[in-house]
Amino acid sequence: MKADVILSAVLCIALGVVLIVWSEETIHIICRILAIGLMVMGAVNLVGFFTDRMKHPFSGALGLVVLLIGIWIFVSPENIASLIPIVIGVILIFHGLQDIKYALEAKKGRFDKWWGILLMAVLSLIFGVISIVHAFGLVKLAMMFIGFALVYDGISDLIIVLLTTKVMKQMRQDAEALDVDYKEID
Repeated sequence: MKADVILSAVLCIALGVVLIVWSEETIHIICRILAIGLMVMGAVNLVGFFTDRMKHPFSGALGLVVLLIGIWIFVSPENIASLIPIVIGVILIFHGLQDIKYALEAKKGRFDKWWGILLMAVLSLIFGVISIVHAFGLVKLAMMFIGFALVYDGISDLIIVLLTTKVMKQMRQDAEALDVDYKEID
């Protein structure tokens, strides 16, 4: 679990920096990659339909639709760009909820500063909601905000996982401690 959270945090920081520095270019690259993927999938479905008459007619129609959607996204990536802040906002909300769980575990482990983890978690939730609400605003400004939010989320996740690991380790040591009665033998 720790490795997953750390990897996720590092990826959030990296994506956040990319969005801050190259916000518009990143949007277009992501949309173009998505478009190319859809066009390839659509073309493969169409070729498969025409080469294998045993396929259902629906697969040919689906291939054509996917191919046309890919072309549409490639030609006008700004139509899809408004979905990127929503997806990232959902990720931030998910991380915030996960961090709230860690804060409650830290409280259960008697970590004095568990409320700091909770505050970081709530801030991640707020960033996620703002990302979703303002998804249809100015795309460049929204992407820069999302970049900062992702960097914050990644750094806060690293701090939270390190603190939670420390608390869990202490709880494990406390649980494994020997509790014996002392008896002096004469």
